[in-house]
Amino acid sequence: MPHTYYPNKDADFVPWLANFLTVANANLVPLGLVAGDLTPITALQPTYSTNLNDVEAKKAALASAVDTKDTTKDSIIDKVRVVVNKIQANPSVAPALKLQLGISPRDGSHYPVSPIPPNELIAELLPDGSIELDWSRNGNAPGTQFVIEYSIPPNLQWILLNVVTKTSYVHSGHPVGIPIQYLVKARKGSETSSPSNIAVVNAGGPA
Repeated sequence: MPHTYYPNKDADFVPWLANFLTVANANLVPLGLVAGDLTPITALQPTYSTNLNDVEAKKAALASAVDTKDTTKDSIIDKVRVVVNKIQANPSVAPALKLQLGISPRDGSHYPVSPIPPNELIAELLPDGSIELDWSRNGNAPGTQFVIEYSIPPNLQWILLNVVTKTSYVHSGHPVGIPIQYLVKARKGSETSSPSNIAVVNAGGPA
């Protein structure tokens, strides 16, 4: 099963990206790279840091800032993936150097044919009353659709909220003080996976 080499949480993604760029720039020749391979990522790095700071500083406009931040992160990840695929395709790159970069040596496996359940679903109640959802794609290929559903306890009926291809979503408009729970499924073509773990937000905040 493919490994998601970049951390999902923003607090972990910032140092991971800094380490990735530092190690990659210091080892261009053994990695089979040139400086230009990393330039698009380096150019976006301060933008992402600024976006992340805006999320923390501008709570009143948090939903918009989160979306901007996630868009930048997704753009970085797309460009990181190009570089990582180039590294993984180079048989002369030592596994130990890949581990230094924070990526796992490729074991010859491919993305799963059928979608598998997402994991590490978390739900956070934001100061503006909206709810931010984050989860791990758990090895599902890029472009996999994620079906987000919710229910209001004690009702056990799950209701479709949205379908996205990113691994985050901000739910706005839910009444503050009413508990709500979420799950996410992966969908590929006509196949849908089993649900993820359930994330619950209580009246007083995240569970």
